[in-house]
Amino acid sequence: MTYSKHVPAAERTLRLLEVLAVATDGLTAAELIEQLQLSRSSLFALLNTLKAHHYVEQDDNRGRYRLGAALWTLLPGRQHGLGPLIEAFQNDVELGMVSETVALAWLDGADTVMIAQRESRQPVRAVYRPGERRAALDTAAGLVLLAGLPPRTIELHLPRQVYEVLPLLSHIQQTGWTQTSHRDTVELAAPVCVDGVQPVAALLVNIPGFRATPEWVVELAHPLRQAAARLSYRMGAPVYQPYGWVSSEPLGPKTPLDEAEVEQFLQGPWSARLACVRRDGAPHVIPLWYEWAKRCMWVTASPDAYWKTYVAGGQQVSLSIDEPWPPLRRALITGHAEPVASVDIPGGLAGLRRRLATRYLGQGAESRSEFRQTTGWQAFRIIPHKITGLQGLGL
Repeated sequence: MTYSKHVPAAERTLRLLEVLAVATDGLTAAELIEQLQLSRSSLFALLNTLKAHHYVEQDDNRGRYRLGAALWTLLPGRQHGLGPLIEAFQNDVELGMVSETVALAWLDGADTVMIAQRESRQPVRAVYRPGERRAALDTAAGLVLLAGLPPRTIELHLPRQVYEVLPLLSHIQQTGWTQTSHRDTVELAAPVCVDGVQPVAALLVNIPGFRATPEWVVELAHPLRQAAARLSYRMGAPVYQPYGWVSSEPLGPKTPLDEAEVEQFLQGPWSARLACVRRDGAPHVIPLWYEWAKRCMWVTASPDAYWKTYVAGGQQVSLSIDEPWPPLRRALITGHAEPVASVDIPGGLAGLRRRLATRYLGQGAESRSEFRQTTGWQAFRIIPHKITGLQGLGL
């Protein structure tokens, strides 16, 4: 049995999405009214509903409308966590500090699909539209994603180019990221790996050619890789080791970091490992989120954390913080821990917990109910006696 009856509201919704899909720069409300022949009230009711569910985005309250990130979670592959990944991408605080356009891309056969972007505010910038497709071989994002596929799969999608591209993909597997140059732009890309090894998406930075000096490219490459690792960790990756790679970059001998380099490193997305001594004399090590401010480490202990009783009397502690790729920077801190009352913490205990949630989980995490709880929680300030910053091999 077939039904000929259609639902007008559903047809209007689909038509709206189809119109936005072909509008590279988005459309204003007035343009949508003209194209869809809808009343103003009907259009805004539809737009507000779709915006609330993130199927449509708007630059600001009076800006153009574009397709939203939620639409792309309906693509095959959502089982790999694209929906939560898009949310993590949009909410990542540090990515908001990158001054060039950053995009999140996904591989569909031989095409790169742009599934989300954070557009630069500079007058001259790259702009992508969600769902935009480009040949995978023509984008840095496509190349880092192809590098995660078996050679037989690559041959299936790219039968004519497979032998030409395999050496390049092998190089990407060794370095963990790539850079491509086009006529007017330079692209940098690094893989996002939900399991820590196999890429499921790629972060892409697009730099207009006139700004793409070698120095600027190098300066952006490191935060790009940090962001890819951060998103991977937020999606549950136990490590960040794309392709299971062993880097071909020279690691170099152990060299010290100066004070400014240590300060910059400690602001990175790393977690700390705190070492203290239990009451029976046995060592105790635990990973912690931290905030580095006013030359002190600020950490929090949950109500049932044992370690807070081991350090509450001002005992000596050690912390180590390290990055998982070259140049293998790390900081080793020794000092003493002291409990801090809420009134003596900038923003109070609640404020510290919110800042840690935002730092490690992204914008919006601070509003989650589990980070509003302070009952039974305790903050500690770790005052360093010595900070050693190093990079390269060896301790």
